[in-house]
Amino acid sequence: MSELQLKEVREVVRKARASSAPGPSGTSYKVYKYCPKLLLRLWYILRVFWRRGRIPDQWRVAEGVWIPKEENSTQLDQFRIISLLCVEAKVFFSAVSKRLCTYLAENTDIDTSVQKGGISGMPGCLEHTGVVTQLIREARENKGNLSVLWLDLENAFGSIPHKLVQFTLTKHHVPSRCRDLIADYYSNFRMRVSLGAITSSWHKVEISIITGCTISVTLFSLAMNMLTKSAEPECRGPHTNSGQWQPPIRAFMDDLTVMTKSVPGCRWILKGLKELVEWARMRFKSAKSRSMVLRKGKVVDKFRFNIADTAIPSISEKPVKSLGKVFDCSLRDTTSIQSTCTELDGWLKSVDKSGLPWKFKAWVYQHGILPRILWPLLVYEVPISTVETLQRRSLDQGSGVWLQVVQTPDLSEGKVLRVLVQGQVGISRSTVQRTREVWRSLEETSSR
Repeated sequence: MSELQLKEVREVVRKARASSAPGPSGTSYKVYKYCPKLLLRLWYILRVFWRRGRIPDQWRVAEGVWIPKEENSTQLDQFRIISLLCVEAKVFFSAVSKRLCTYLAENTDIDTSVQKGGISGMPGCLEHTGVVTQLIREARENKGNLSVLWLDLENAFGSIPHKLVQFTLTKHHVPSRCRDLIADYYSNFRMRVSLGAITSSWHKVEISIITGCTISVTLFSLAMNMLTKSAEPECRGPHTNSGQWQPPIRAFMDDLTVMTKSVPGCRWILKGLKELVEWARMRFKSAKSRSMVLRKGKVVDKFRFNIADTAIPSISEKPVKSLGKVFDCSLRDTTSIQSTCTELDGWLKSVDKSGLPWKFKAWVYQHGILPRILWPLLVYEVPISTVETLQRRSLDQGSGVWLQVVQTPDLSEGKVLRVLVQGQVGISRSTVQRTREVWRSLEETSSR
């Protein structure tokens, strides 16, 4: 690999969020965004580190902050640590990560049909969800057989060994300069965590990927890709009605979905995954994993899958939310769509009763409510009549009142809703324009 180029560093700084919290150095991205000469000086320094293949000790420290994983978190395993790192280190490893992704893509080292998480320019959440939904729908409609496992790794980022990362980089023939930089970075990394007024002492990190590090996501995805691809030969995956065979394992970071036509095939893949994960000194969490077996298009509960002598719950007992979509034993989206409509009503009422001025309510509607409604319309099969109902509710209870708008819909002919704003001093035209564009995208998404 050649030396770092100035344009690479500039691109990293340009795309970085100026509001990111500073790390131990106390410097934020803003300094380098608005001071070109300092950015040039930083590039000179980064080139020296690249040539020497050594990372300064000041970059190998992090301030950890505890973040709850779920509501009412009380136990230590219900929290995750977000690390605050030096901005200079994040800029450097962002450039290295981009080069690493380019190298892996050119050499097809990561199978993007299996692992899509953490790959730059590779959106995969919607694609994975769409394929799983399609296979389940075809099995239900054609009265076929299908076995599905949704597997969850326990403390995935915090339990992956550094040796596994090095082994993965070597196996994929990553250039030695890049491997040496990563090995030196993790060789003597230290961290301390804070909670309120209490701060722990410094301790050496000998296991886990550093959350918040700009290269950690790529390294984790590469390691998980190696594990999942190693378990694929255990059984063949299902095929669609068009005759296209699908891989038996799909991964988005640490979220694994196993799909086979037969129960024995699913057991063989689960056994292979358990052996590989235990070899990597990691483990699955059966309480958060789910199973589903379709026989002649119907969910049956007589087949059980085990992890460490603990049965995996079926979706008949507990529905599972995977990559933003809820799967339950009904195999339909009716319950989730009704829940979305109920949530929209609750959000509109909460904002309306907040006591904020109408312009602020419109801002909350634009940036808070609309993005939350868009995703369910993408992953669920929402009828056009339901979309029209959501439009009317939003205009009657929310944005229509707060923005003082009148509507001239022609929904009987399927036309896009047109919003005419009454002339009133202080109304943000950009906000209204954005509201119109988002609603148009909702209509187009639902019609597809």
